[in-house]
Amino acid sequence: MIFSTHNLVSDFSFNEFQLILCRNVLIYFERDLQSKVFQLFDYSLEKFGFLALGSKESLRFSPIAGRYKQVGKEKIWRKTHEAG
Repeated sequence: MIFSTHNLVSDFSFNEFQLILCRNVLIYFERDLQSKVFQLFDYSLEKFGFLALGSKESLRFSPIAGRYKQVGKEKIWRKTHEAG
C-alpha cells in the first residue's frame, strides 16, 4: 500500500495500481478537468483494477467509460481493457 500526496491537476502517474479511491473530489471539477483526471486514473490502473468514486460521481460520460464495467449498484468500476 502506498500513501502519497498527489495533485490530480498537475501530477502524472507514478505507479500501476490495483485500486484507486477518489471520493467526492471530481464533483468540484469542470468537465474538461474531470476528463483529464479520468485519463490519469485509466493510465494508472492495471487491467482488472478497481476505481471507486463518490456517490455523486460517475464514469459513464467520460472518454474512458468504454473500458470499464460498473460493479453492482455502487460507484465502483472495474477496468476491462488496457488504456488506449
